[in-house]
Amino acid sequence: MMRVRVLPPDGTICATAPRWSPRKAVIEFLSDRYEWMQKAIHKVQSRPRPIQLNYSEGEQVLLFGTPYTLHTQLVVSKEKAHVSFDGQSITLHIKPDSSREARAALLQSFYKERLSMVVTVYMNDYQSKLSCAPIPFRILRRKSVWGTYNVRSRSIIFNLALAQVPLECVQYVVLHEMTHQYVHAHNAEFYQRMSAFMPDWKQRRATLKTISIAH
Repeated sequence: MMRVRVLPPDGTICATAPRWSPRKAVIEFLSDRYEWMQKAIHKVQSRPRPIQLNYSEGEQVLLFGTPYTLHTQLVVSKEKAHVSFDGQSITLHIKPDSSREARAALLQSFYKERLSMVVTVYMNDYQSKLSCAPIPFRILRRKSVWGTYNVRSRSIIFNLALAQVPLECVQYVVLHEMTHQYVHAHNAEFYQRMSAFMPDWKQRRATLKTISIAH
């Protein structure tokens, strides 16, 4: 199957095709989608650019759509760097020589832990409703997709950035990827299954498309 995507933040075109596809067929495929690609590029480039964080004292970070003030605090003696969350703010307990990359990695580990817990709850709920076997999942950093279902391994990869979006959007992505175990394509049957368990999935998807994630 040939596919073409327009990737944020600059509208890079990513096209894939089976190795045996004739060059002429690929060119025709892209030519037929020229107008769509131009509109998609404009749409992607029009989105607000993600905020660049320094992971320093007083910055605002998101946890499931809610902004929290980020604090930094030096660890004592041989204490390991870690993150604490009191419901009001997020604190990075860091070493004196901590770099931006180290602070970013620390917060991402916190995000991964929180997102894993939320995804597990949602997946357990839908496994019961869908009467399906447990589906293994991983959480990784991704640039252009919120989630992917691997047909061969019957597993799901969720974007780490989901830890920053509202919970209703996380739930939408979980159901979306789990639905792909029954219907691989985005066709009428796929969306019928989505609507059966989440009647407002279109609104949730629309919300997700407006979100730019800080890096």
